[in-house]
Amino acid sequence: MTFTIVQLGQIFLAMCGAIITIGGAWAVIKNIRDKAKEPDAERDETLRKHGEMLNNDNKRLKELEEGNKVIMQSMLALMSHELDGNHTEQLRKAKNDLEEYLISR
Repeated sequence: MTFTIVQLGQIFLAMCGAIITIGGAWAVIKNIRDKAKEPDAERDETLRKHGEMLNNDNKRLKELEEGNKVIMQSMLALMSHELDGNHTEQLRKAKNDLEEYLISR
């Protein structure tokens, strides 16, 4: 089987065309795959940010709960002392607890 120069040129151009077509198809498939993954990355980033915000809110709520607990104990000690004039040790402990909370905050 013998080929002429023109036929060899046509075969070469056909092979180049096939390579370009396959490369173009691969680029389109890759682009579609990347676009399909993009919402997942965006959603994952949003979920990560929301998780951080929830953790910060949870930490802050626990701090507020602790503060409310100390304040309520102090108020209870004040009421007990006001009612009967006793409970000075309980009042002193509540004062120390409140001071410690406010200083360490």
